Parts: sequence; C-alpha cells; structure tokens
Amino acid sequence: MILELDIGNSRIKWRTLQGRVAVARGQCSRATAEWPELLPRAGIERLRVANVGGAEVAAVLAAWARGCLGLEPEFAGAGRACAGVTNGYAVPERLGVDRWLALLAAWRELGGAALVVSAGTALTLDLLDAVGCHRGGYIVPGLGLMLQSLLSGTSGVRLEPGPAATLEPGHSTEEAVLQGCTAMAVALIEQTRKGTPLPVLLAGGDAELLAPWITAPVDYRPELVLDGLGIALP
Repeated sequence: MILELDIGNSRIKWRTLQGRVAVARGQCSRATAEWPELLPRAGIERLRVANVGGAEVAAVLAAWARGCLGLEPEFAGAGRACAGVTNGYAVPERLGVDRWLALLAAWRELGGAALVVSAGTALTLDLLDAVGCHRGGYIVPGLGLMLQSLLSGTSGVRLEPGPAATLEPGHSTEEAVLQGCTAMAVALIEQTRKGTPLPVLLAGGDAELLAPWITAPVDYRPELVLDGLGIALP
C-alpha cells in the first residue's frame, strides 16, 4: 500500500491507497504530540508527502518512516512543468507544493481553465488557463486568521469560525465579524473570476463555510493535494 500525507500549516491529512483506490483516511492536528505515531504502518510500501511544515517537520517524519516503516519518504516539490501544467512563478520552486499539486490534480480532472481555491489557515487562489498555464494567484489570511487578527487587535471580540447565516450586514458584533470575514473571502474569489463562469475547485478546512456563497460552478474537492501526489510522484 501507499501512504500519502498532506502536511499543512495546521493539519495533517493522510490516506492509504491499494493501487489507485483509497482504503483508509484520517487527519490530525500538527500540534498533536508524537503525531507520526497516529499514522498507519501495516503494509505500507511507499510514503508520498506534500509538506509545507518546513524542514523540522520533514525531519521528524523521515526519522519515523525509517524507524517504523523502513522507508524513505518521497517529498514532492514544485517544478517548471509537469503533466501538462506550466508553473507561473518566476522561480518555480518557490510555489507552495500544496498549491502546485492542487493545480496538477485540477488539470488532470478538468483539462481546462479553473480557479483552484484552498480555504485553510491561509486562503490561496490559483488561476489555471485553458492550456494548462498557471496564471498566478493570491494568498490572504484564512477565516481563522482573520478572526484572530480581530481578537488580538480589539477588545470584546470573541468568535470562532463557523457558518455564516447570511452575507448581509450584521446586527451584532459577532454577526458583523463572521459575515464580514466570509464576505471578504467570497468577494476575492468572485473578483478573481471576473464575472465569468470559471469553475472553482475548492479544498481546505473552511471550504464548506465558503461553498454556499460562491456562484456556481463550484466543486468541493477536499483531497486535491493528495490527488496531485500521484501525478507528481507516480
């Protein structure tokens, strides 16, 4: 079996594949002590990894993999081009591997223009054109970081990310904050589409909070990064 990991800023998502079929899935917080011990071990023959957690996280995982699996992790990285997709960054390696893999998966699925959105700790948007060229993107704070900035910079605001009942102006501080932050995120997505019916592929922990407010077509694809691992590291 293949164990695939998507190590993000806050969460670690994993799945195991038998051939190309997912047989198990899970996730944990990166803040969890000894998080590698929560990963599956039985029958693992390959370990494919997308890591935006930095060198220290990579070293912890590599030590666990060598000791418990007898394997070296295969870490994906962004390149100039892969599987029909051309990287839009001047220095291709500087594009986050999670964004790169999501673009590869989006192109494999649609074979055409799309807006790839990840609503996680950060909200990232990446434009893919009709011939597979990455046309750049945006990175802004995710819903949680927006709320945290208000918590740290103001008094009396105490709110966790959650579903907004409407995007109309709020009639309490809590409504104004939650609906305002959600509206900001949705506005950036819609502005990036520039009024066109460009399909949105949406991933990330806050994806379901934003999806109801995005104009169709929008498709929830929670495993885009993991899907891209099999393309970058076949």
